Amino acid sequence: MPTQVPPTSIELPHKAYMLPEAVAMWPPVWWTWLVLAFLILLLLTGIALLWQRHRKRAYRREALQILKDTVADLSDKDCIMLCHEMIRRCLISEGKRQLAALPTEALVLELDEKTTAKYQFSTLSHNFISGPYRNRIKLSVEQRQHILNVTRYWIRKHHA
Repeated sequence: MPTQVPPTSIELPHKAYMLPEAVAMWPPVWWTWLVLAFLILLLLTGIALLWQRHRKRAYRREALQILKDTVADLSDKDCIMLCHEMIRRCLISEGKRQLAALPTEALVLELDEKTTAKYQFSTLSHNFISGPYRNRIKLSVEQRQHILNVTRYWIRKHHA
């Protein structure tokens, strides 16, 4: 059986090889609090701006919900009138009262200037412009759906 050697300490020849103690991680450098405060302020500002934008666009959500809820029960003429009403309500909510007061044909031309070609109101049939002023109007299912799609798109994307 081998004999056990007692543990011995190793002594370094010079104390110059001794390492200093580790630098403490706490407290952090003085400007850490400034950076942290700036990040918190930036986060709070972003949240406040998003909340303000959400509240400002409530009229859009309301108009889309009205279109979604009531359009199935309406006649073709009432559907077109509702689309006109929602467009004008959105313009008034946006603060564009003079634009909302324009006659339908002038309003459609004005709105088409800022809308992509696929979703312009001029792509709709003449029934969209003159429909509310006729006694009887008959739209096909595709025409009616196209009118609703263009109106919904404009409500969601407009920058009047």
